[in-house]
Amino acid sequence: MGKRTISAIIIFASLSLGGLITTQTFWVKKAVNLAEEQHDHRVDLALDDVLAELTDTIGAAGKRRGPESQGRLDRKNDFFAAVDTAKLHRLLIKYINYHSLDNRFSYYIVKTSNDSVIFSYGKKTDNLSGLKVHKACLHCVYKDDYYHLALCFPYQTKQTLAGMSAWLGLSSVFLIIIIFSFYYTITTMIKQKKISEIRDDLINNITHELKTPIATISLASEVILNSGDKISKERNLKYARIIYEENSRMRSQVDKVLQMAAMDRGELSLDTSSMKMNEFIRKIVDNLCLEHCETTVKVDYHLDASHDELMADPVQIANVITNLVNNSLKYSSDEPHITIRSSTEKNDYVFSVEDRGIGISRENIKYIFDKFYRVPTGNVHNVKGFGLGLYYVKTIIEAHKGKILIDSELGKGTRFDVFLPLNRVND
Repeated sequence: MGKRTISAIIIFASLSLGGLITTQTFWVKKAVNLAEEQHDHRVDLALDDVLAELTDTIGAAGKRRGPESQGRLDRKNDFFAAVDTAKLHRLLIKYINYHSLDNRFSYYIVKTSNDSVIFSYGKKTDNLSGLKVHKACLHCVYKDDYYHLALCFPYQTKQTLAGMSAWLGLSSVFLIIIIFSFYYTITTMIKQKKISEIRDDLINNITHELKTPIATISLASEVILNSGDKISKERNLKYARIIYEENSRMRSQVDKVLQMAAMDRGELSLDTSSMKMNEFIRKIVDNLCLEHCETTVKVDYHLDASHDELMADPVQIANVITNLVNNSLKYSSDEPHITIRSSTEKNDYVFSVEDRGIGISRENIKYIFDKFYRVPTGNVHNVKGFGLGLYYVKTIIEAHKGKILIDSELGKGTRFDVFLPLNRVND
């Protein structure tokens, strides 16, 4: 699957997910608005019922008092003489419960002409502008001036959301599952693409690494076969040595792959013995074919560790040192300059291999110890290997209960720090 295909899938999937979230948000908002409209309608019905019964009560009281008394009541122009607030309170509770509304309410009697509150119950306020208010005109019960009843439900929104909590909760859960699935699918696709690239690179490298010695062996064998008795002993030995070296090189590459498979199966075992690491490191590096390199290699030793004796597997540690030094050679300039240091830190013996090579970018450094991973070089295959060296190094170091750290800057070089415990290694 190409980069364009993956990019197109990510774009369309992101648009679909965004559309789904937008649609879900829209419907949630519509549902909340509908619930609030239904609540407002029930409030209006409750207020109508309250005013109807309050009007009937005041009318019946006026008839009992007679026309004379009613006239005196009107002349007093006293609102509270006409409207019994205790009766109003009881009616509000009655019809609020009847219409299944929240009984945590506040209400106010307001003079309409100047919006002044002349009576309140619940939350005290002189200004109703910041509250959602349900109004009912009181002109039907008091006609000398305009008053209205303002009813508020402070917890209306919370109650609406609480009533929809199950539906909202399920919607949120399913939405989170969809988002997680989208993220997991996309990251899996990207990982699979990267694995596919690593696999293709590995196949190309294996083909290149095995094709070269096979071609060399074939050519040397052909020369020997076609020469017959005419070939000299010295020349025969030369071609036999070429065949042997190329065969050893090819066998070494195959052994690396087989060794990695054994390590993955947990079949790695350490044959530990006491080692003097300062002397051992110098010996291994000196024995590398540095003198046979096409370019001059400079190696600086700063093996200053005061305590360098530890229990380790000499063969595996030798391979670790060889891999790190060869890695520095591969990715260095025309004249490699390698610095090898050692020190003692608490209970660890620490040695480092530092070069002044091309370095590694921050983007690639986090994958550097992955199996088969090689720093991308495009279509250029000037660096040999399968991408197993640093994976092998990390595995061996961890098998010795140690750790390896890397510090690199693009264009300036790379340093590997290996920490090995000075106490005895447990097999």
